[in-house]
Amino acid sequence: MSIRLNDDAMRQFRVAKVFQETDEHKRSMEFSSDGLRLLLCDHSALSIFSSTRQVELCQVRMHHYLPDVACFAQQDTRVLHSTSKHDYSIRCLDLNTRLCVRVFGGHAKSVHTLASQPGNEHVFISAGRDDQVYMWDFRSSTHIHRIKKLRRPLCAFDPAGLVLATSTGTDGIQIHDVRMLGGEPCQKFVYQVNDKANWTQLQFAPNGKSLLLSTDHSWCFSVSAFDGTYQQSFTGYSNLSRLPLDAAYTPDSQFILSGADEGRIHIWRAADGYPVAVLKGNNVGPVRCLRFNPRATMFVSSDLLIVFWMPMANGVYDWVDRLKPGETISITENDVQKEAVRVPSKIAMPKPKMDLGFKMQTLKRKRACTEGLLVDLTEVPGNKDSVEDGEIPDE
Repeated sequence: MSIRLNDDAMRQFRVAKVFQETDEHKRSMEFSSDGLRLLLCDHSALSIFSSTRQVELCQVRMHHYLPDVACFAQQDTRVLHSTSKHDYSIRCLDLNTRLCVRVFGGHAKSVHTLASQPGNEHVFISAGRDDQVYMWDFRSSTHIHRIKKLRRPLCAFDPAGLVLATSTGTDGIQIHDVRMLGGEPCQKFVYQVNDKANWTQLQFAPNGKSLLLSTDHSWCFSVSAFDGTYQQSFTGYSNLSRLPLDAAYTPDSQFILSGADEGRIHIWRAADGYPVAVLKGNNVGPVRCLRFNPRATMFVSSDLLIVFWMPMANGVYDWVDRLKPGETISITENDVQKEAVRVPSKIAMPKPKMDLGFKMQTLKRKRACTEGLLVDLTEVPGNKDSVEDGEIPDE
């Protein structure tokens, strides 16, 4: 049996364990695909934690490379990490031998995004501050694809590993068929946005239906992964230093969590943006890194501290049969309307001028070249914190 995630369950998360290993701010965080291990990266070291026992398994010093980002390779005994010194190469480290088994060179500036392709143990992508996105294969000594003419690019694979989403600046998202990266994108979504907020993180929802974009301002928002239309904004948190604070989906795609100033974590319903809770843990600075375990009811946040969050042991929960790999929990409309509260109104957005007619198919996407959309993503006002410690706001 496992806990069913709903509004009440999300409010009952509490700090389970705290680590302080270094004086370095954590720069990236990732769970292994089975959820058993957690990889943390800072400029001084790569650290592997057990998410079940909540202990550190190993640490590899990185003072010579100063990595900004790291991720698991599909073989979870190996990790990829960037370097911000020397040649800005990507290195593959074997955790058993602590030896570098492959170096991938090509970026002219440091790499800020690394991700393995789901379902393919050989392929991964990287995005760098040189405005280049590369696709790599462990069986090749050089990159196999390169996407150019981007500005401050972000990139992410969909959960099935069938398509790759890239962004350029704050005005466009491209959807690429991974089998035809040498050609034009299958889709282009074009937006009008306020340039004051830079996009800092791009990710697919676990169900593959939405794309979440984080910014260095006090808001993030979601768009449809199939036609690019605006869905919902998530705001009300503080980010005074304009840092790239992480946001994360729960595994069932029903909730979104985001770090904020003063160690706070904000939680919203993904469907309507309703603020479910604000949690306050042991972090004292901005929560820069945040990840929800893909296979367990827990998440981890970090600034200088590494904080493991779990539901209260004496909490009251709904229970469901334990999920099989690939399954997700569905929350019904009755659950969403459980509390008689007023849902905040959406930020005004015009409807797209063109319907792309892009429909979801079972286990794969219909790919067709289309023209762009024009959507006005206006700046979301407000840079204030809301309630904390699991409470919901007074109306």
